[in-house]
Order: sequence, then structure tokens, then C-alpha cells
Amino acid sequence: MPTAPGSDPTPSSPVGSVDKALVLLDVLAEAGPDGLMLREIAEASGFHKASSHRILQALAHRGFAVQDPSDQRYRLGSAPIVLAERYSRGDHLPALFSPVLASISRSSQELVHLGTMDGTNVLYLDKVEPERTLRVWSRVGNRAPAARTALGRAMLAAQGVPGAALAPYAEATTADGGLVVPPARLQEVVDEARERGWSAEVQENEQGIACVGVAALRFDGRAAAVSITGPAERMDAQRRAELGALLREELERLGPSGFTVVGRG
Repeated sequence: MPTAPGSDPTPSSPVGSVDKALVLLDVLAEAGPDGLMLREIAEASGFHKASSHRILQALAHRGFAVQDPSDQRYRLGSAPIVLAERYSRGDHLPALFSPVLASISRSSQELVHLGTMDGTNVLYLDKVEPERTLRVWSRVGNRAPAARTALGRAMLAAQGVPGAALAPYAEATTADGGLVVPPARLQEVVDEARERGWSAEVQENEQGIACVGVAALRFDGRAAAVSITGPAERMDAQRRAELGALLREELERLGPSGFTVVGRG
């Protein structure tokens, strides 16, 4: 932020006018729904009122700012939210989560998955494999019942899906010949995930395989989740707890902006 009226906030910026517009967007975002008067925006940014006014008019033209005619206060428009929503759609999630997936795989030396909800299923969007001799096979683009996976359980917990609404997720496990997860069992594991901040499944989705997962909520309430997967023989209770804590720590440290890790750490 500039410290004196009319000063350039970043002298090295290639395009000063663009930089000033970004500063004003930040000021409006910080102000929240109450908004600010033009005088207050100029004071907060350090720009002259005339300069602030011109930039605000340009931002309003594209929907990045709005001025309420009833009180003359400027507020953040809908355009930034629309842009963020477009970029945070499923097809962009692998790019957004790539740094944290790589970091988690390096730290754990296990297979790491990224997934999102697709109806009552989990859709596997990306994976990072470890440099291990013994690996776990998986395929990006596959789907699995959310109730049977650590990814799905983490997202159901993070989104606060209530007991009665869990029934369709449990019912979906009866359709593919895999392990059936009764509603009471699903309620139990979702409650556990919500309480401790990470989910788990041991040989429920695939024989010989165990997973832990942590979900992150987007600003619009939808979720993505990251899991660590390994052979059950090296994923005992202590190891699962260690990996659950690692997932939360790395997602909080390197997860993309616009996503919040919820639940207890």
C-alpha cells in the first residue's frame, strides 16, 4: 500500500495504472460488504480522489466494483468472484493443487490423490506417485463411492452433511459389488473425520490398501480433498495419524487461496 497520497504503490510495476486498479480492488475486498466512500478509498490507497474515482469507474464498467446509488459507497463487484469460480472449477483443480500434492508425496513417500465430489461418488482428478519400489496402482478419472473412500468421507465431514442426508451416499455402495457401508457406519466415520480433522479408510475401498484424507472448502461451500494412499501393512493407526496431521499441515501451508481447511487439527 502507498504511504503518501498520489505515490506509486510499486514503482517497479510495468503498468502503473493496472497496479493502482489492483490496489483499489484489494481495498474494496478488505472493506467487505459495508463498502467505502470515495474519500475513504483515497485515504486507504494513498491515491488522489480524482485518480481513485477514474479507476473505480473503470472497475465498475467491468463489474469489478459497484457504487450503491442509495449511499454512494463503493463495494467489490461480482466479477472477481466469477473469475475465481471459473478458475476453481474441477478442470483447474489439478493446477491449483499441484504444488501441495507434490510436497505431500515427497514428505510421505506415498501415493497422493486429489478428488472432488461427483454426485455420490468421488472423482479422482490428479495423483502424484512416490519414488518407491512398492507402489499402489490408481487411475486419474476413476470414480468410487464417496462413502468408501477417505477423500469422500473428508468432504462429507467438511461440508457438514447431516445424518439423514448421508443415506444416499451409503446406498450408493450397494450398487457396484464392493463393500457395503451401512448408514450407521458412514455416520460414525464422518463424525470421526469431523472431530479429528482427517478421515480414514482401511481396506474398505480396495483390499490391502489404506488411505487418510483431508478436505478443503472453497468460498462457495464446495469441497476438494487430498488423500495419502499406501499398503495397509505400513498404514497402521499411528502412521495414519501422522499422515493425517501432515496432510492438514501441508494443505494449510501450500493449499491454493480460496480454499480453507476445516475441522480440528
